[in-house]
Amino acid sequence: MKTLNNIIPIIAILFSNLIGFSQEQVTIKEEKEITINLPKDYSKTLNLFIFPKENQDTLEQTNDMKECYVWAYRQTNFDPLNPTKVEVKPVSKIPKGTAVVGAARGAAAGAAIGSVTGNMGDGAAIGAINGVIRGRRASRNAKKQHINNNIQAASNAERDLKLNFNKAFSACIKAKGYSVE
Repeated sequence: MKTLNNIIPIIAILFSNLIGFSQEQVTIKEEKEITINLPKDYSKTLNLFIFPKENQDTLEQTNDMKECYVWAYRQTNFDPLNPTKVEVKPVSKIPKGTAVVGAARGAAAGAAIGSVTGNMGDGAAIGAINGVIRGRRASRNAKKQHINNNIQAASNAERDLKLNFNKAFSACIKAKGYSVE
């Protein structure tokens, strides 16, 4: 099992190099070693336009980009090429008992209408059925809204992680004499 755990990361690295996901890899040593793939095209990956203001040659540009990518990763603990899956705490709670509440309301309304027409029992039964249907529909809609709220919260969190990484990368690359837009 221990051998298998050592082989799987090597196979993953070889596979990613074969299919051309990255230009190069860097190993970061902190509490543990972390290997991140560097983008072939920083502008496309980060959605930034980067221009050397101080006539930096290609080799210097490559080194500066690599250093800033690693620095931004260390600041944000986020890699845009391999984003972490964002899981958020539920934004809203799903209401419970909506069918029962709907049935009670419907029965009360049906009984009131039925008493006017002289058939209170039938009115209550019809109102209860109508209330259950409305309550279940409200419950389904609330569940859908709950799921949509959680998806939106995860999307916002991921967007914020990307924005923070881009801010860190931009700050670093600007300090090295580049224009960033």
